Amino acid sequence: MSQYPFCPIGAGDIDGELVAYRTSNVFVLPVPWQRAKNLGHCLVLPTAHVTSLHTASHDLSAELFYVVGQVTAAVREAFGAPGNMVLQNDNIPGQTLSHVHVHVIPRSPDDGFILSDLGKIEVPFEVRAQQAAQLRKALSKR
Repeated sequence: MSQYPFCPIGAGDIDGELVAYRTSNVFVLPVPWQRAKNLGHCLVLPTAHVTSLHTASHDLSAELFYVVGQVTAAVREAFGAPGNMVLQNDNIPGQTLSHVHVHVIPRSPDDGFILSDLGKIEVPFEVRAQQAAQLRKALSKR
């Protein structure tokens, strides 16, 4: 198995039920650790192993962020979030996942969101698979 956890998922080798959406170049899945008031937090990633946003091709970047736009709308529908936050870390100090990924985090007025929140909870595989199904349904309408 690859040392990069997203590569086998992107290749379609494992955890297919977690993939909410897939094109030949991009896929979407819920993250395993989510804030209790921001459930539905997901990632949009390239299927190929790309380590930095600036090294991605123009076409891949365009597709990646097109899908991010679709996911922001789907998150509202799937999880009842009135808005969301889009976040992309690119090789920041301490980053352990060296694979380009864009976070889409459902937001609500009373969520008390802070970026360095230590109160994340582990979301079981089955719940993330259900989140993927909810997103899949919402994305299929786009």
